[in-house]
Amino acid sequence: MIFKVRKKYFRALLKRFWFTRITPDCFTMIEKIMASLESLPTEDLIIIRKNLDELIRSKYDDDLGKRKGQRAKVKISGNLEIEREKEFFYKLHKIIIREMSINGLVFSVKGTVIDGDILRVSFRVPSTGEKKIIDCQAVRVKETKPGTIPEYEVAAVAVSKEAVKNYQDMLRKRGL
Repeated sequence: MIFKVRKKYFRALLKRFWFTRITPDCFTMIEKIMASLESLPTEDLIIIRKNLDELIRSKYDDDLGKRKGQRAKVKISGNLEIEREKEFFYKLHKIIIREMSINGLVFSVKGTVIDGDILRVSFRVPSTGEKKIIDCQAVRVKETKPGTIPEYEVAAVAVSKEAVKNYQDMLRKRGL
C-alpha cells in the first residue's frame, strides 16, 4: 500500500515535466530534468530518490536475469579473497554472508570492493562443516558505513574458472 501511494505521488511529481518522444540529445533532456528538480523541496527529492533506487534495483536485477523470488536469508561468517589485491599482497577479509541463492550471494565486508572484481569466497556449511569455495564477480557494491575503514554490502554472481583465468590474464597484461 505504501509503495502504491509513493508511486502515485512520484507520478504526480513527474507530470510537471515535459517529456518528448523524439529526444534530439539525451544530455539536454537530463539537464532539463535536473533543472526542474532543483526547484523541488528536499522531502520530495528524497521520495524521488527512493523510488528511483527501487526502479534501478528492479531493472538491474531484470537485466541480470535474476529470479524474482527472495534469496535465502542466512548469517554465515567466511573469508573473502579479492583477485585484484593478490598482485600486491595476500589478504583475507572477514565477511558475513547475509543472503544466498543458487547463482549468487550477498555479503558485507570491511574492505574495498569494486564493481566487476573477481572474488573468492570461502565458508563452512553450518550443517556439515564442509568447506565451500565460490568464485564470484561483484555486480552491485553499496557502501553501508563510510569512514576510514568503510563497510560495503556486495552482491556477487558465481562465475566459472574460465572467467577467473581470463580476469587474471587481463590483470597480467594490463601493465604491458
